[in-house]
Amino acid sequence: MLTALLAVSMLLAVGAVGAAAWVLRGRDGAPTASTWVDVRPEVGGKAIDDVLARHAAAVRSKSLDAWLADVDHSDPAFVKRQRQEFENLTKLPFAELSFERTVQSAPKMAAYLPSQLFDRYHAAVRVIAVTVRHRIEGVDSVPVATPWLAVFGYAGGRWVIAGDGAGKAMPTGAEGQPWDAGGPISVVRDDRVVAVLSADAADDGKALLKLAETGLRQVAEVRPSGWDGKVLLTAVTDKQIFDTYFAESQDRVAQVAAIAVPYYGSVAEWSARPAYATTRVVFNPAELTAPKAELQHDLTHELTHAAMGPVTGPYTPRWVVEGFAEYVAYKDGKYDAGGIRAVLGDLSIDTFPADKQFYEEPRNYIGGWLACRMIAEKYGQAKLIAFYEGFMRMSEIESVSREVLGVGRDQLEQQWRDYVAKQRA
Repeated sequence: MLTALLAVSMLLAVGAVGAAAWVLRGRDGAPTASTWVDVRPEVGGKAIDDVLARHAAAVRSKSLDAWLADVDHSDPAFVKRQRQEFENLTKLPFAELSFERTVQSAPKMAAYLPSQLFDRYHAAVRVIAVTVRHRIEGVDSVPVATPWLAVFGYAGGRWVIAGDGAGKAMPTGAEGQPWDAGGPISVVRDDRVVAVLSADAADDGKALLKLAETGLRQVAEVRPSGWDGKVLLTAVTDKQIFDTYFAESQDRVAQVAAIAVPYYGSVAEWSARPAYATTRVVFNPAELTAPKAELQHDLTHELTHAAMGPVTGPYTPRWVVEGFAEYVAYKDGKYDAGGIRAVLGDLSIDTFPADKQFYEEPRNYIGGWLACRMIAEKYGQAKLIAFYEGFMRMSEIESVSREVLGVGRDQLEQQWRDYVAKQRA
């Protein structure tokens, strides 16, 4: 390799022909090599579409050779990861699976290009936005879209998969899917739950399914309709899978036992009006050894988020979302009044916490739970659910509270303060 290479990209058009020429130069400015790549959308795009189609077909036919045929073999570590990803994909019960190129602006995608891949391909490389459209058999009623930032390099006269995009601003779910686990996975299932675990933890699968079924029963007691009651649960020991969802707030990872991730029929960040499809539940691997009661509470909480996913929108306050999930998780009555007082401590109960500050104070979960419990006890559980659903039509607490409960925000907050004061007495 020369110590200094200048990659110059230029687009030539001769009649109906379009090509890009990458000219490599040494220190003295003399050209050392050049690569010509046809970049017309109908040519380059079609070639990449064909690679993606073959990739999906390889999973369906469980052909590792077909999968690796379109992978760059110059990086042994990447090839090893690709082998593992293929093995993981083939263990999942897909009813549908496709990899679809999704048109995005080149500058936007270039921000995700790892520098070492640019250096390796001397600019004959691009990041492609790929929608992984899939449906898990027995769980998903509609196809679910998850993002993949695939790096394609031009080598040997063709486009090959050379790596994955990187960066903190990647779309939700990129590198956070069960098949992205760095080690082998195992899959256990029953009629309503598909659980993905690390292969060396497969023996824990039955216990996890039992907890999930208990949680689903608790959720169904409060929310008997409006959700199909089925879920994909990821509980692998690969910490990176969970951490992906906290790329911009790593300080929160240790505070979160699990996360419910909404997914849509198209990747939300790449679509103007994505339609809700389902919610996946992902466990923090650090919490998988927690006591059974804690795991049960956490799982029921997240399953509640999944159940309310279809009626959770951008205007639903965080204290309602999290408070309602705690309301369902504590519905069995297994909590200690003295423990509530201790946890509340000196938490200020004045106005409902704003969304931006909600997660800065973990005790807001308790405050939100008590607010939801108060509404259920005073107005009835059906009114609590209607209150939650009201934010799909209205954006202000004042409007929703007046329509559903017959009181304004100020009065509702006063009722909440009085209720919390009784819990502290």
